[in-house]
Amino acid sequence: MATTTLRAPRDAARAPRASSTSWAPISAATLSLLAGWVHVAYAQSHWRQWWAYGLFFVATGVVQALFAIAIMRRPRPGVAVAGIVANLGIVAMYVLSRTDGPPLGPHAGVTERAGTIDLATTAGEIVLVGVLLTLAGRGGRRTIVNALAVAGLLLWVLRLTGNLP
Repeated sequence: MATTTLRAPRDAARAPRASSTSWAPISAATLSLLAGWVHVAYAQSHWRQWWAYGLFFVATGVVQALFAIAIMRRPRPGVAVAGIVANLGIVAMYVLSRTDGPPLGPHAGVTERAGTIDLATTAGEIVLVGVLLTLAGRGGRRTIVNALAVAGLLLWVLRLTGNLP
């Protein structure tokens, strides 16, 4: 008795597969480029306050632009995790400067005002982190989410014990 094996048509094997995360590198690159552009655009006003503030804005903008290229060329978990860490650092610096003031420079400890552009840019960076989580792979995603949960718990403990304003 002969058995018959069913095969998919040849064209089906060659058809490109739509990945569930194929949108993620393009979205991440776009968000990173927009945030980088804002940082470079506002570098001059920060440079007038203190050269290191301006340098921080230029460096942040350049790194975000380079990251956009990197995530398009190599949308790998390691690249995504690096982007997550960098953007969370930028968001943390934003939150610190709006709640307790910059940690260094002539305006150290002077709380900055939150504006529309910087709030929108920070929101975009937070969305970027969410997009990058889809590219981080299961292990990277689990590690990052656990680290964020521990950091959040630590912040609450510090706040509730009066060690954080």
